[in-house]
Amino acid sequence: MRTLCWTDLPKGHGPPLAVVRATDHPEFPEHHHEFWEIVLVNRGTGLMDFGSKPLPIKVGDVFVIGRGQEHAYRETHSLDIINIAFDPEYIGSFHPLLKEWMSKDSLFAVGPRWHPGEIPGECLHLGPSEFARALELVKRLEAELESASAEARVAAFAYFLLLITLLRRHCLPWEPAGDAAPGTRIGRAVEFIEDHFAEAITIDDIAACSHVSRRHFFRLFEQAVGMAPMEYLKKVRLQKAAAMLLTTNANVTEVAFACGFNDSNYFSTLYHKEFGVSPSRFKRDSRSG
Repeated sequence: MRTLCWTDLPKGHGPPLAVVRATDHPEFPEHHHEFWEIVLVNRGTGLMDFGSKPLPIKVGDVFVIGRGQEHAYRETHSLDIINIAFDPEYIGSFHPLLKEWMSKDSLFAVGPRWHPGEIPGECLHLGPSEFARALELVKRLEAELESASAEARVAAFAYFLLLITLLRRHCLPWEPAGDAAPGTRIGRAVEFIEDHFAEAITIDDIAACSHVSRRHFFRLFEQAVGMAPMEYLKKVRLQKAAAMLLTTNANVTEVAFACGFNDSNYFSTLYHKEFGVSPSRFKRDSRSG
């Protein structure tokens, strides 16, 4: 069985952190790595042999492959993936909290959380807005890795940690209990926002789907999500807009209106504040990158 080493990565990609894109990924026989890897499925479909049963993978899926874990890609169709190779021991040496985050159990929480002979689990799947946010972090991580300066290397690690943080937050389970549990109620609100972000929804609309009072809803939502409901709605709209700018030919004004903004100038201001770049520049750079 083949072992992929750091030296097998394309020129310029090496330890302790590297990003490698694979376009039209072919079927690949069983193998393992000397490094850890986060894989993001950017396009297409396929099957990954990762344990007792094949795991279907599709756009938006994210999973972690540990050092020495056997896996293979089969039945790939227009499959584009982004591989983020990293050395968890090196990254974990910076801080006790990072050491915990880079532990085997913590990293495998991203999925698939199973081993040969066990019942198969599933990949972590990100919705369009969260996946667009993850792709933007990867893009910035790549840009910093292209520079040899100490500042760029530090910035690259910062973007990697932001990506890990995004994935960890997405993996956190809702509060257990019956249908009336606060986590379930807020889960309904988050789903409502994801489904209706392009519409002129209000805070009352969002609270109504949770079946709690407006005042109580505000408190529950901020405790669960870490921000006010309308702030979250704004972030979802901006993430949806980023995805549209990356994947469609729509211009900035069309994207703004399609994502729930009724003023393209206001949209551009918010977009620059959120991502540090104007939507027109973001679209232009994504085409040339």
